Amino acid sequence: MEARTIESIAKNFASVKFDQSKINNYYTSQFLGFSVKGLTNEELVAISKSKGVKEIHYDQLIPNPIDEVTIEEGSERFESRMAQVTPCGISNAGGFADGSSANRWIWIIDTGVDSDHPDLNVITDSRYAKSYVGGTFEDCNGHGTHVAGTAAAKDNGIGVVGVSAGAPVVPLRVFGCSGGASSANILAAINQVGANDIAGDVVNMSLGGFYGSNCSTNSPYASALTGLSNAGTRIALAAGNSADDATRYSPACVNATNIYTVASMTCSKGFSSFSNFNRAAVDVIATGSSVQSTWLNGGYRTISGTSMASPTVAGILHVNNGAPRTSGSVSFNGQTYPIAVR
Repeated sequence: MEARTIESIAKNFASVKFDQSKINNYYTSQFLGFSVKGLTNEELVAISKSKGVKEIHYDQLIPNPIDEVTIEEGSERFESRMAQVTPCGISNAGGFADGSSANRWIWIIDTGVDSDHPDLNVITDSRYAKSYVGGTFEDCNGHGTHVAGTAAAKDNGIGVVGVSAGAPVVPLRVFGCSGGASSANILAAINQVGANDIAGDVVNMSLGGFYGSNCSTNSPYASALTGLSNAGTRIALAAGNSADDATRYSPACVNATNIYTVASMTCSKGFSSFSNFNRAAVDVIATGSSVQSTWLNGGYRTISGTSMASPTVAGILHVNNGAPRTSGSVSFNGQTYPIAVR
């Protein structure tokens, strides 16, 4: 199916004067399109005049999520056999439940995942787990592994436990060890989910990217994420860590059924000082301050950010096989944010 679609795109643009070898991603699952790198001005004009083009988005460099979280000094631990603890964020979400037997997956679009971490159940099949930045899907950053643990660390007596304990996680690596990510590659990761997911799968996107006014309609992610959500895949999005209006940040601004943008609260249920806000974009709130979770090399670390709140909701979506319930709320700037629980 994908090969036929790619062939069809190639034929449709055969008469357009641009070098098709410059195409670096095809999008075939939620919308039809492609990304190109290194176009000349003449090629860009030729593509923009083609009747087959509905819209063009310029590629964006999305900041590495590890640069937008706070890592607590001295919190790194490598005792792979330390007694299991339940992080406060999991307790605030109504505790954990067994997600290990579900055939539904949690797709982690992030910096990769530490595939042999003893506390994680990682899908390593290369048909599904991918890197869009070269190399493998292995995490050399830490952020994606931390996210995976909050959503799905095992209930195995060691380390930490996630909301949907032991749920299968699929790494889609769009960030390197450092530096930003191409929004074109993030769209390719979303396309990979759409080509392989089943209804009830969950996607976590703990990443940001400023887009500006009219974000929810102008965002290049809008049609891709809405397509996933309409097909029954549930999506958790970090609200962002700029202490700003979430309606101006993509993909946090995208609203649709089965899409949940998540703000951050503290362990004691106060609004986190760094969290983006505005109920026009934010659906629920979860703990993102001082979250202990899995880290590189089988370790554990405590960090803070809406990146940590989002996978709490991803775990809830997975274990509930449905929307989060809410219990209690947090008030900020005259608005009330319902606390997501399983």
